[in-house]
Amino acid sequence: MTTTGLFDSFPLLTTNRLCLRQMNTEDAEDLYHFYSDSKVTQYLDWHGPASIQDSRDLIHSWNQYFQDKRLFPWGISMKTDPTLIGTVMFMPIRDTFEKKPLFPLSVGFELNRHYWNKGIMSEALEAVLAFSREHIGAHRIQAEVFPENKASLKVLEKLGFKQEGLLHQYLMHEVTRTFLDVIMLAFINNT
Repeated sequence: MTTTGLFDSFPLLTTNRLCLRQMNTEDAEDLYHFYSDSKVTQYLDWHGPASIQDSRDLIHSWNQYFQDKRLFPWGISMKTDPTLIGTVMFMPIRDTFEKKPLFPLSVGFELNRHYWNKGIMSEALEAVLAFSREHIGAHRIQAEVFPENKASLKVLEKLGFKQEGLLHQYLMHEVTRTFLDVIMLAFINNT
C-alpha cells in the first residue's frame, strides 16, 4: 500500500448522509459555534478556539498539516447542507503518513451537540476506517477517551475498537493544567 498521490488533493469522503471534506475559512464560524458549547468540549483536553479568528487560524494550521502529510482533518457536513457540524482528525502518532511501516494512527472527533444520537459519528468514522483500509493500510488505529465519555466509548466499540487499558494522568488539559486519565482503545486491521 502506498500513499503516493494521496496528498495531491484533499480526499472527499461521502456516505449516505454525510460529506467529509476539507475545511476552509468559511467554516470558521461554524467551527467556533460548536466548540463554544461546553457539552462538546467537556471531554476534550482543551476548550476549543477562543474566537472566530482563532478558528480560521486553526483551520489554516490543520490544512498546513495536511500539506505536510501529518494529518487528515476532515470537516463533517450533511450532504444536503454545507454547514460544518463536526470534525474527524486522523494522524500518525509519530512522523508522517509516508513513513513505512506506518506508526500507529490516532483518530479524534467532535460533533455539534444538535447532531448527537443520530448515528452521524459512527457513519463518519466508518468512512474514515474504510479510507484507511483502502488507501493507507494502517495496522493499528487508536483513540484516547476520557472514562466519563460513555458516548464516544460506545461509538468506538461499535466500530470494533477494543479497550486496552486506563492510562493514568496521560494528558494535561491545556486550560486547567490538570492531568487527566484516558482509556486507550485500538482497532487492529488484520485484513
